[in-house]
Amino acid sequence: MNASVTASPGPIEWLGQIQGSLDLVGGKAASLDRLARLGFLVPPGFCLTTSAFAAHIAAICEVAQLSDALAALPDEAARATVIGLVSETPTPPLICDALRTAVGRLTAAGETSLAVRSSAIGEDGKAASFAGLHDTELGLAAGDVEAAVRRCWSSLWSPAAVAYRQRRSLPLDGAAMAVVVQALVPADVAAVVFTRHPVTGRDDQIVINALRGLGEPMVSGVATPDMLVIDKASGEIREFSRGDDGERLVATDDGVTRVTDPASGPALAEPVLRELVSLSLEVERAFEGPVDIEAAFARDRWYLLQARPITTA
Repeated sequence: MNASVTASPGPIEWLGQIQGSLDLVGGKAASLDRLARLGFLVPPGFCLTTSAFAAHIAAICEVAQLSDALAALPDEAARATVIGLVSETPTPPLICDALRTAVGRLTAAGETSLAVRSSAIGEDGKAASFAGLHDTELGLAAGDVEAAVRRCWSSLWSPAAVAYRQRRSLPLDGAAMAVVVQALVPADVAAVVFTRHPVTGRDDQIVINALRGLGEPMVSGVATPDMLVIDKASGEIREFSRGDDGERLVATDDGVTRVTDPASGPALAEPVLRELVSLSLEVERAFEGPVDIEAAFARDRWYLLQARPITTA
């Protein structure tokens, strides 16, 4: 992967070079930017900031009754109206041009398969986590990114996201979202790591969930991953639970495809597991506290796709 893409003005902020505030780029982009600046391996990409989202919303309000629908939330008809307007209304030309230029820089650097991920305000912070509630789209061609961004924006008002905001007493009509566009890592194995046991709260144990291919079936609950409990001090495996042999998502030249598990046995070979444990502890030290990490192993190395403080929210 070529990470030599430079910064760009306007609604685009490149990962590792972000100048804007958290309110401009959201939690996920800020975390990826921090990881890149710390020297961790992050897939190249950029953030389409909340200024682009605001411009899109303002353009819709000029021609449609979006303000009324937002005010009527959480009414179900209003929620469906908001999603339809946000996802189907064309992106303002200036935003679309900036997005097209940024995507063009990625593809010119050889990154032809892309991922679009949410980076909502308040997402992946210490007080709350919207993990899994907003859209992620994988294996996109350059020409598919703009529509995917609009669908990602609209997922702010998915049933799960609205319900979560209600439980947390967060506003339904003032939400904002940036979007991360990155090169898709063609993962041989995907892992989610907790450097504090998420059930027992033990700080001396690491919990790893891992499966072959991309991580989406694990995050969405379609597939059951391998589960390992690792002793931090010794690195020894204290518990191991084998995952299922069900559906996996793999990257192809044409995007992504769903297959049955292409192999048998543990997803993580011992040397790869040791590297992941070491990497996870490095991130925990850098973040100065327990973290929840998403990672992908490809081309004989680990890429970090996310790191966020562990929250009970």
